[in-house]
Amino acid sequence: MVFDWLNTFHQNIAKDPDYAQKTLAAYRLGMKAKGSILGVVVQVAPDCCEAVRELPPNRIYHPDQAPMLPLPTCSRGRHCSCVYRPVMSYQSK
Repeated sequence: MVFDWLNTFHQNIAKDPDYAQKTLAAYRLGMKAKGSILGVVVQVAPDCCEAVRELPPNRIYHPDQAPMLPLPTCSRGRHCSCVYRPVMSYQSK
């Protein structure tokens, strides 16, 4: 997968309190710039909490509608291993 290197990096560090806002803002800018980003998905970690398992699998969100990670009821808090991943236009071909 294109973003495999991010798994080790993002999934193993504590999230800053503004992780969701900063990450989604970056993807939003990419979309406004008419780039290849169609939206974002929540990449569920193997050790994720029950709350994120209840999200629709592989749902593509516009950054403005994406759930904020970590979810408010996440049992792992800032150590949540779930991350956002961009969905690129070339992936749907």
